[in-house]
Amino acid sequence: MDAGLAKKWMLHFNEKIQANKDYLSELDTPIGDGDHGGNMARGMAAVVENLEGKDFTNSAEVFQVVSMQLLSKVGGASGPLYGSAFMGIMKLLAWQMLFKQGLI
Repeated sequence: MDAGLAKKWMLHFNEKIQANKDYLSELDTPIGDGDHGGNMARGMAAVVENLEGKDFTNSAEVFQVVSMQLLSKVGGASGPLYGSAFMGIMKLLAWQMLFKQGLI
């Protein structure tokens, strides 16, 4: 996956989160505190702010930004959960690049 596609994917993911913020919070209400939609919307807004206007040389860089923003901006269990998931994607892509370059 190239950096442009990764960035496009995250911008689309943000659009879905923003459009469904209230629904996500509604789903969170019966077993949680009903703040999941707001937390994810805040986190993804920070992601977009840190992606826009920047050029990335590879998709691992994109997912590093995503993971760091979600870890630092999304509260509760969701920040570490989503942040760690995107960090895992970033690590896999970084290892793939090294492998393709014959460095490992």
